[in-house]
Amino acid sequence: MRKGDIRKQEILSTAEQLFCHNGYEQTSVQDIIDCLHSSKGSFYHHYASKEALLEGICRNRAEQIHSAAAAAADSDSPVRNLDILLSGMIPFRDEKLPFLIMLLPVFSLPEGRTVREYYCDALSEQFLADVVSQLSAGRESGELFCEDPENTADLILTAVNRLWVKICMTIIETEEKREEHDMSEYLRMADCCRSCVERFLSLPYGTLTLTDIPSLRLLIGRIHNHWAQ
Repeated sequence: MRKGDIRKQEILSTAEQLFCHNGYEQTSVQDIIDCLHSSKGSFYHHYASKEALLEGICRNRAEQIHSAAAAAADSDSPVRNLDILLSGMIPFRDEKLPFLIMLLPVFSLPEGRTVREYYCDALSEQFLADVVSQLSAGRESGELFCEDPENTADLILTAVNRLWVKICMTIIETEEKREEHDMSEYLRMADCCRSCVERFLSLPYGTLTLTDIPSLRLLIGRIHNHWAQ
């Protein structure tokens, strides 16, 4: 790895630690520079802004999430592998939550929509090839119906991204209003997305998972504890 690439990665790693520990809003570029014992010139040589830095972290996270899901998708069944990939793409599991919890307050900021879209795009880009591959294999084996794997994969990934973002935004709104969380509403959102994908691929009801009650409860609890601080 080149020296410049190493420095760029150091900035990313340090920034992510500070963002997760202190929050994105509370962490300044100067805080990152001070922690690195570096200079503004060195920072801005690699990143034009704090938002650009956050986008770089999102890209890294998307790569990590994809690597873990792709490694687990080693079944002989394309449909099972597809379920593993789509479930693994949703960042609700325990090991993914510190970054997501850090990211959620940004969603309400002016740049929040841009960051959401960038993270969703990064996830879709990472998962697209594998999802296309499994759709193609499933079509060939007769396990699922899919005339156009590439466009179908794009539509499915868009739906899954919209699902987890919508659930997160609903949880945030509920916390801000200090209301009780309606688990049935979160499950309804997940079930609607899951059943739409299943029908799109002519799969039996309940074939896919996407997310589950323990993951949703864990997410709600972590967000609640974070908001209460």
